[in-house]
Order: sequence, then C-alpha cells, then structure tokens
Amino acid sequence: MRLTIDFYPIGNLLGYERGIEECAKAGFDGIDYSLFKMQPENDILHLPDEERKAFAYELRNYAEKIGISFPQAHSDFETRYGEIGNSVHYDNLLRSLEFASWMGIPQIVVHTVKYGIPEDDDFDVLAYNRPFFSGLIPIAEKLGLKIGMENLFHKKPNGIYNYVGVLGTAEEMNAYRDSFNSDVFVTCCDVGHASVVGVDPAEFIRGMSKDKLTMLHVQDTDCKADKHWLPYMGKHDWNAITSALAEIGYEGNMNLEVLHFYDRFPEKELMQSALCHAAKVARHLADEVEAKKAALAKS
Repeated sequence: MRLTIDFYPIGNLLGYERGIEECAKAGFDGIDYSLFKMQPENDILHLPDEERKAFAYELRNYAEKIGISFPQAHSDFETRYGEIGNSVHYDNLLRSLEFASWMGIPQIVVHTVKYGIPEDDDFDVLAYNRPFFSGLIPIAEKLGLKIGMENLFHKKPNGIYNYVGVLGTAEEMNAYRDSFNSDVFVTCCDVGHASVVGVDPAEFIRGMSKDKLTMLHVQDTDCKADKHWLPYMGKHDWNAITSALAEIGYEGNMNLEVLHFYDRFPEKELMQSALCHAAKVARHLADEVEAKKAALAKS
C-alpha cells in the first residue's frame, strides 16, 4: 500500500519543489496534491492557461525524477451557495480539474457546495448540488478523471460542536453517488469528518465497496471538531479502522491529511523530522491493514 500525504500547507511552507523533495525524503510514495488555499505567490490557478499547463508538466517531471507520484488530488472548494457556474470560485474548481489531468492525477476530491447555504432545516443540500455534480460528469470524462465525493460536515451557526453530516453516512453516500449512474464518481472517506458528526469511521468504511472507496483522508480528532491531527493523537479507534479497511479489501493509498500536526513545527529545525514521523505512522497503519487482509485470506 502506497503512503501519501496531503500537500497543504507543505507547498505553501516550503515551496513546490522543496516540498515534494521533503515528502519523498520522509518516506512517502506519493502526494495528495492540494489545489486550494494557496498563497498569492503560489496561486497557480490564476496563471494563464499555457503557463499553468507548463507548470503542471514541470512538477510532474520533477516528481518522476525523484521517484514520487501524484495518485490523488483535492480541488478548490470555495464555491458558495448561488455561485455554481458563475463565479471565480467555480472557475477555480474547473481549473483544478484541468490542472490535475495535466499532472496525470487519476482522481480528485470535489466537495459538495455547502458554504452559505440557507440555515433552514428543510433546505435540501444534496438536491441543490445535483446540477453541480451532473455538470461535472462530461468534464471529468473528457479529462479522464474520477471525482471523489467526500463525507463532509456543516457547522451550524449556533455552536461549534453542532455539526450536521453532508453525505455523512455510508447509506447516504452510496445512494447519492450511485443515483448519477456514472462511473466518474467514487468516494473519499475522511475518518475525522465521520467522527465529528457522530458516525463511527469503521462503520462508514464497512458500508463501502473497494471499487467505490478509492481515497482516504486519514486524520485524528477529539471526536468533537475537525482537528487534522496525526493518528494516535486523538480518540479514533485505529484498530477498528484498519480492520474495516482490511474487511472491504481496500486497495487505495494510506493518505494522511494531518496539517495540524506538522504545520506548527519550526521549518528548519523540526519540519523534516515531523514528516518522517508522520510517514512512520502511515506505514504502521498500512502494514496493519495488509496484515489483517492476509489473516482474513487464510481464515
């Protein structure tokens, strides 16, 4: 199983080439390329098309040279209610998809549009998003991309711990994803998002099939808020999570999304050590999954 790590905010902290190099040195096989919240000096989405394309090929060639890949990506997710099809944020999303295809990335996470939605209990977020996702099908087919729907949360304005799931259960995810009748759509499970809306991450995983659960965002939390800590720093049951991944025969990457672990270390003194430790934790989890798969095969 390949070890991968979310590139936000590594690229912002270290720059693109050095960030890729440090991930490779730490022991990661690949990078989950982040196309959101870029610093102005690194904002590749607003480059002219030819410059953006040239930069994508430059990064792709550099990564190949040092032996690291880009097996998945995360699109820009700032599109708000009322902006689908007619905003800078929506244009950034489309540029994200195009850039990922130029980099040879096979799959990319796209969030449900949830920012700015009416705070009305009767408002149907998923119905509102149906034209949004439908419109992405021909674009993804043309670019040769799979689009990962992610289990999300929506934070109500009356309290930080009052979360509502958006595609928050396996049943809701499966029903919504499959309702489009398109092979373009797969699932990304963020184990932290599951926990903060009161869903057992292991049960969410068990509700998936290995051909549809193709991406992970692996992080730990206090089960109250979206923390993005390194596994074993919070309250998740990692034995249960690795068992669930083994049971469904998960074949994707062990992908860490742990920005609030390494982003606080001093860059020069401790950043590389933090990334190395993160890679060791990812390797432990991946080995646990593979060992449990082997045990199940023998039973």
